Amino acid sequence: MSNISPYTLVIADCLKSLDVADSDESNFDKKQAMELLINMLQGRMLEHIKQRVSNYYNIEPEALNEEFSVSLIEVFAEIFDLFRHKFEEMPWLVNKIASRIVEVETRNGSKAEKRINQLYLSIFCKYFEYKNIEKIISTLQTDPRIQHAIISAIPASALPQPKLSQVGLRN
Repeated sequence: MSNISPYTLVIADCLKSLDVADSDESNFDKKQAMELLINMLQGRMLEHIKQRVSNYYNIEPEALNEEFSVSLIEVFAEIFDLFRHKFEEMPWLVNKIASRIVEVETRNGSKAEKRINQLYLSIFCKYFEYKNIEKIISTLQTDPRIQHAIISAIPASALPQPKLSQVGLRN
């Protein structure tokens, strides 16, 4: 798979660093790597949601501007609060989720997008009690800031154009 997310690459590096930190018994290095890993996991989850939204609206992910990303972070603040609490309760979960993301996203083969979508659905359902990722996306779509960012990203040619009425043409 040639276009692996930069987040996934950093997640893989963090996992390697944690293996080295375990063998070195360096708590500081391990704590730093763990914090970076958690941040990268959150970033990758946001990137995945952004990709799903852009696919849904048939727009390029890069077209969704910083306003969209900031709004997404704000909307997901509650989810990520739960995320961090889960990791405090179950530190092993960080490595488990990170390893699974790296495994699935770096695997070659057909149906990669389907596997990745299924992975994130599984993560949200199994570990964060969000049973339907589509519901998360639809909730995002009701946020006015996110709506504005999405509409701004849709090329003008793709937006419905008002039609001139026959009456307007006769005058």
